[in-house]
Amino acid sequence: MTHLILKDMVKVKGQVSEMAALLIDPEEEIVALARNFFTELSSKDNAVYNLLPDIISRLSDPDSGIDEQPFRTIMRQLFSYITKDKQTESLVEKLCQRFRTARTERQHHDLAFCLTLLPLTDRGLRKMQDNFDCFGDKLQDVAVYSCFQAVLGRLRRFCTKPEMKTLVEEFEQKLQKCHKRGLDSLAETPKSPECNSRPAPQTAKKTATSSRRQRPLRAANRELDSSLITPEPRVSRARRKTSRQKISVVFSSDEENSLEEAQLMAEETPTKTTPISRASARRAR
Repeated sequence: MTHLILKDMVKVKGQVSEMAALLIDPEEEIVALARNFFTELSSKDNAVYNLLPDIISRLSDPDSGIDEQPFRTIMRQLFSYITKDKQTESLVEKLCQRFRTARTERQHHDLAFCLTLLPLTDRGLRKMQDNFDCFGDKLQDVAVYSCFQAVLGRLRRFCTKPEMKTLVEEFEQKLQKCHKRGLDSLAETPKSPECNSRPAPQTAKKTATSSRRQRPLRAANRELDSSLITPEPRVSRARRKTSRQKISVVFSSDEENSLEEAQLMAEETPTKTTPISRASARRAR
């Protein structure tokens, strides 16, 4: 199997995690063969680097994984093959983003422990700061917080540049703030459930009364109510007012029309007599 995988005759993905579990086998011969396999596999460009995320997720799975201490033993062996800076930076980013998809505290502990095994540089620390939101809410866990403190302790030993020191101090302050904030939120536990459940029925009553007040009348009730209501006297007054206004309007219009007709009649009457009427008068004589 080792020969087939190393000669690229078989592509392996999920089965590599089972081979990694052989690194803690009780038989020493099997452990030696497993180490030889991963040593030969690391001679290729990015073989171990490409398989590490899948191995971590499968071995830390609470359903089909292994215990915490054997997991750490396997990771120490596998992370010893990561020596390039680019691989380290990309693994830092991938591991930090895995905190969002992790389901249990055990997975949080495993991811934080894997970060302690990486030889971080200033670029790796900046990658960790860029992805701080992925694991910031997990720092209330003491195990996770201690792992990040171990990462900072290793960086302090090898950092010589003043810029690197300032980055380490800023990152440490962020860690402490999030850790204290998480502990304070855990200390401020809510009150007993009885106190929290008391105001619930009051709100229900309020909503019930408000809904009763705001319910509209049904159509049948409206018809019955409208039939029983007596007509108000204001309606007759309004009618009288309108009738008076109509009468006044009629008289004014009639007077205007009569005046106009009188003017037209006066204009239409001829002022001079025509010769036709004179001739008729002479003939009569």
